[in-house]
Amino acid sequence: MAAVAVATPTLTPKRVTDRVFYVEGLLGVASRDNQGFNSNAGFVITDEGVLVVDALGTEPLGRSLVAAIRTLTTRPIRRVIVTHYHADHVYGLGPLKDAGAEIWAHRLGRDYLAQQAPARLEQRRRDLAPWVDERTRLVPADRWLPGDLSFALGGLDFDVVHMGPAHAPDDVVVVVRQEQVVFCGDIVISGRI
Repeated sequence: MAAVAVATPTLTPKRVTDRVFYVEGLLGVASRDNQGFNSNAGFVITDEGVLVVDALGTEPLGRSLVAAIRTLTTRPIRRVIVTHYHADHVYGLGPLKDAGAEIWAHRLGRDYLAQQAPARLEQRRRDLAPWVDERTRLVPADRWLPGDLSFALGGLDFDVVHMGPAHAPDDVVVVVRQEQVVFCGDIVISGRI
């Protein structure tokens, strides 16, 4: 695993506002060449901790995401909102969960996780080894959201809005009201942004 960690890209957060950042995946489908790094993840540093949106497509990338967050803050990682339960957005959940985050996702993701995700994981283990292997975990949400939800965290107001079925049945977007930022998962795709 140490060799994989060395080979995994160092993630450099890009600033959107003083509190909002993201890491940008590489173009193309998940492959050995890009080490499964073909999606984005974002995070918001609040007064009470960090809210993360999506977790990237491998556990090594999830660890790199935690390390990237740690370059900007020592505040606890409180929560991860999953925009949808596709592999390139959730295989990095394990390291975030290990860091103390609570995972939230729309309830329709539970169906995908139970019915389709195991076969996708086997395919990814073949196609993305060693970055996805027998130790890669399918991490369920701690809280399955029944629909839209608004909440406050650390002085900021967030809206989670169910947009599915669109790209996936469980698609949600995450609005950070005061920052005027929307994380849209795979609802809107232009390159990798």
